[in-house]
Amino acid sequence: MTQSSLRPALIAALAISCGEKVPPAPVKPADISSLPAYAQDIWKDVDASANPCDNFYQFACGGWVERTELPADRPRWTRSFSEISERNEEWVKALLEAAAETPDQGDEDWKRLGTMYSACMDTDALDTVGIAPLQGYLDQIDGAADLTAMSGVVGQLHKIGIDVFWGGFVEGDFVDPGLQILHMGQSGLSLPDRDYYLADDETKAQLRADYVAHIVKTLTMAGIASEEDGQARADTIMAFETALAEIHQPREALRDPTKIYNRVDDKLPEVVPEVDWKAWLAGMDGAHIEHISVDNKEVFGKVGKLLAATDHAVLQDYMRWALIRDTAPLLPVAYGDAHFEFFSKKVTGQEEQSPRWKRCGRMVGGAMGEAIGRKYIGEFFAGESKDTALKLIGDIQNAFEAGLSDLSWMDDVTQQRAIDKKNTLVNKIGYPDEWKNYSALEVTADGHLQNAINATLFEHAEVIARASKATDRSLWLMPPHMVNAYYHPLLNEMAFPAGILQPPFFDAERPSAMNYGAIGMVMGHELTHGFDDQGSQFDPEGKVRDWWAPEARERFEERTGCVADFYGKYEPIEGTPINGQLTNGENIADIGGARVSYRAWKATGDTATVPGLTGDQLFFVSFAQGWCSLAKDEYLQMQMASDPHSPAEYRVLGTVSQLPEFHQAFNCAEGSPMRPAQQCEIW
Repeated sequence: MTQSSLRPALIAALAISCGEKVPPAPVKPADISSLPAYAQDIWKDVDASANPCDNFYQFACGGWVERTELPADRPRWTRSFSEISERNEEWVKALLEAAAETPDQGDEDWKRLGTMYSACMDTDALDTVGIAPLQGYLDQIDGAADLTAMSGVVGQLHKIGIDVFWGGFVEGDFVDPGLQILHMGQSGLSLPDRDYYLADDETKAQLRADYVAHIVKTLTMAGIASEEDGQARADTIMAFETALAEIHQPREALRDPTKIYNRVDDKLPEVVPEVDWKAWLAGMDGAHIEHISVDNKEVFGKVGKLLAATDHAVLQDYMRWALIRDTAPLLPVAYGDAHFEFFSKKVTGQEEQSPRWKRCGRMVGGAMGEAIGRKYIGEFFAGESKDTALKLIGDIQNAFEAGLSDLSWMDDVTQQRAIDKKNTLVNKIGYPDEWKNYSALEVTADGHLQNAINATLFEHAEVIARASKATDRSLWLMPPHMVNAYYHPLLNEMAFPAGILQPPFFDAERPSAMNYGAIGMVMGHELTHGFDDQGSQFDPEGKVRDWWAPEARERFEERTGCVADFYGKYEPIEGTPINGQLTNGENIADIGGARVSYRAWKATGDTATVPGLTGDQLFFVSFAQGWCSLAKDEYLQMQMASDPHSPAEYRVLGTVSQLPEFHQAFNCAEGSPMRPAQQCEIW
């Protein structure tokens, strides 16, 4: 970080601390049993013996970490997301069991839900059917005599969600977001990231050996390979995937929208002449598609050369393996068990499979999310919930605009353009205005695997039909009961499903400092995504366009570089630092989200708190407790290799370390761990 970018942050911190009363230190009440339930929840999860200026995560979450045991069927458990998800899963279970027991209610979606759930729970039927529903795809692979013939089969596999060789999705055009186009990108690996194939440490080497053994076991079980040739065929599959991994770019290289948008349209055969692209498009029902972009022409060219240079039998085995691999949880129990033993137990550290009812609930939720969501909102998002959420978001957007004038690094013209972008932002709250029609989805009582395939084909048909057509801005990317949120840069919109607008993120009966610290920070986070290192490259209409003054962009990039460097110094596992470039957008959004939500809360004038904490302290504790987390080391390794989010503990530590408002609230001295010299003022 340069001296010029450090100076304003220090000045801001000094301006806050000069002339103001020193806040009292947090004091845990001797008896919390008489406090309101929300205050008890705060204090029972705090470690009052920890100094918040030394390790705020330990202070806010230490009590929770001490008393919480990681569930055996989870590789990670979080105080907020996981606890809400667990409640939701119990509710979904009751809903689906009721639908299975009383299907004839005059509601065809209700009947589909019950039938799909019952079929999933019927493991005897699974074992009886075996892998028969996959035979048609296996026959197509067998019959593809060369790469040209194989191209159409690849399209058929992509249509059911099996991303062999490369991947694709339909989304808005980066310079004309009102048009939906086909975006194509690198894909096709079985392990979480290219690093799992290429790293030379002992842990990854052992995992690769275990992976090959898993391929042998699964292909032998399916009758595709024999005991005599299974090892050799698995070795060649691994060798091919390794060659593919060597071609792939690191994930952080895919974060710049100006570099991953390369329109090729009908010139795709010139980029990769080895593939019959017309046959591929026809195979996935995309013959009508005229508009295509690839994330990197050079990478795609190398993939084509790799396909041409690889023995055709190896490509066929790779495709057979990918088909079995991705459908294994839907196949007879032995396949699902083997899949869990490797991909969950060894890759993520998860000790036990989730109960089958949970797995079936997730499968049905993925297939018919809006049908479940329609029931969910009636029970959990009724009354004034939507209006309350909109007020919170409005407060946060107003605070964002008010804070722009305090940014010494941004000129007036760019500030006004940022305000224009904020003013055009669309907020989606709770659930869609119109529900999805599932009447074309075929479901049978004895065909779990076929039901899952049908659900994927149903979704694919909807998505592929959008390509080369106008963008439908009413669509949601998440079902209403999902505990998550998102910002969409091409639409300049934020969405907050009803599932996340629940305790401990939100509760109208508790002090507003808690709500702004929890769900308010999430809202601020998503808003800031519109102005992070990626989102800032999209204008108010969702077009990739440089709308910044050159000097402001330069100073902005200095500060985003500071954030990347700062987080890159954290090592959640010794010797494995956070990838500051990969996580940069999320880290910027965390810092900006917490700051803007804090300002929004202060603007309310509400000083209500809980005994032992000031309102400001309560805000930051509520924020941190949303990220109290337990995780297996294997999961952390996977997350740091493949996930753009920093591990939960460091989302807390990194955020508060960069907030003068936090330093003031807890009277943290300059140079203390939570107030380091390196300060990266952005939003």
